[in-house]
Amino acid sequence: MGSRPFAICDSDVDYIKMLQAYLQKRNPVDFEILTFDTVEKAKRASEENTFAILLVGEKIYDTDVTKINADKVYILQEDGLSGITGYSVVAKYQSMERLIMEILDAFAHDNHCGGTGRCGKNRTSLISCYSPERHSGQSIAALALAQTLADRGDKVLYLNLMPFTGFEEILGTRYESDVTDFMYFVLNHSDKLLYKLDSLKRCVHGVDYLPPALDFADLQHISAKDWGRAMDMLLYSSDYTHIVVDLSETCQGFYHIMEQSDSVYVLTDRASAHSRAMLSHYKKLLETKEQTAVLAHLIEFALPLQWREYVSSLENIAATPIGACMKGVLGIDG
Repeated sequence: MGSRPFAICDSDVDYIKMLQAYLQKRNPVDFEILTFDTVEKAKRASEENTFAILLVGEKIYDTDVTKINADKVYILQEDGLSGITGYSVVAKYQSMERLIMEILDAFAHDNHCGGTGRCGKNRTSLISCYSPERHSGQSIAALALAQTLADRGDKVLYLNLMPFTGFEEILGTRYESDVTDFMYFVLNHSDKLLYKLDSLKRCVHGVDYLPPALDFADLQHISAKDWGRAMDMLLYSSDYTHIVVDLSETCQGFYHIMEQSDSVYVLTDRASAHSRAMLSHYKKLLETKEQTAVLAHLIEFALPLQWREYVSSLENIAATPIGACMKGVLGIDG
């Protein structure tokens, strides 16, 4: 389907230029960003093509806003003294990231707002990272792999399905929703998948990612069938060239995700007898379950000896020796 108009109407020209630039950089799915400095201009434009979303500055609002054709209208509230009612309200002066997350989340949950209805595009490449011995460097390696692909120019989504990650502390951030909220939502509103994804995703070094689960029990409660459905939707309906899954047995879709993967990168340490035994056990299990496709796509690798020194560098882990290691694993020159 074509782009849907996302309109911003405000008399503060500097503000709408900044918001437009942010949105164009963030590139929310299927939206064309339009700006207007008068309600009349917005009204005339909406007569030709109904807006999917309209943001109206509190200070520019007048009754003609009711004549603008828009699926969803938000008032950009400044002091809340205007007495405007009947519309969703968002604080104008907050971080643009938070503003857009609020808007897209409300849009995704509104049953009166249509979804994207996308299907039939080329399948996204799926990559899984896993360590049979629960190697503590697995997530570091997986994120380095994702960042390395992003540095090459690929559009990458990273999904961490580990029970504990420590990302909030390492990245100095806070998550209000996580990957399980995304899963539960899209399984019931598949046509809104991309809007929910845009409302939740964060970005680190060019890699989009969904906040990891706070409680691993929430991951365990999602059935293997539902994991399969959600992954199929992501693989065939998103704009990503690659999805990198940081996989653990906590996920009931463990085998299904490996089966779907184009490559399964297995972190191990061949210098350790324990690691070799765990890897052997893992492969034997795959053989017993006749997972021949998974075995054919296995790529074993090890991290540099001093990898722990770079754990605090998640914002640009690709620039460390871990990133150099993953370039070699991926076969990327330079």
